[in-house]
Amino acid sequence: MPFELTTPDAILFARVYGVFTAPELNHMAWEAEIAEASQPVSLDRITDLTAVERFEVGLREVYYFAVRRSRQRFSRVVKSAIVVQEPEQHGIARVYEAVNENPQIQIRIVRSLSEATEWFTERDVRPPEGSPNE
Repeated sequence: MPFELTTPDAILFARVYGVFTAPELNHMAWEAEIAEASQPVSLDRITDLTAVERFEVGLREVYYFAVRRSRQRFSRVVKSAIVVQEPEQHGIARVYEAVNENPQIQIRIVRSLSEATEWFTERDVRPPEGSPNE
């Protein structure tokens, strides 16, 4: 299984490595759903793709993953940081970002774990839904 899924510091952290295939992407989605269901509040998440050597995942598989994630409802808007360093990693992350239709998932592609955690600590300056400043 070329991924590890943990919840350190109230963050859902997925580290993907080696050769990553479509069945493993589906398994990771299933494991993430289980981890999320065990938490009282929806967690921000980091997906670290920097150790992936090769993707055996195409547009279709990423699209179906995004559809699966789009059907989920969370207790709050979650930030999802995708850490990349190589062009292929960035390409896969961009595809997911482009096909994500879940308004409760904000995606940002970043270059490091520290950049991801900095984004998580930024204050959201947008007014809440339904406010007169919207």
